[in-house]
Amino acid sequence: MNPVFDGMDTQLVLLVAAVAVVVLGFRLVFQVVKVGAGSILGLVAIVLGLQYLFGISPKQLWFEIGHLPQMAMRFFQSLS
Repeated sequence: MNPVFDGMDTQLVLLVAAVAVVVLGFRLVFQVVKVGAGSILGLVAIVLGLQYLFGISPKQLWFEIGHLPQMAMRFFQSLS
């Protein structure tokens, strides 16, 4: 198969494409971080507050989060 653009330098095209992908990828990452920055800071503040004010470790918090569905089921069963 013959390339469509025989006169084009494929290394240059590859370089331009790689730069474009990297630029677009970084833009996407920065947009996601910008949108989620408030939530991320809130989560960090909660975890640090629990750890330093109440002595609750992130491991304990994660354990409780894992058991939320069971606790919710028991709560709703107790209401009826």
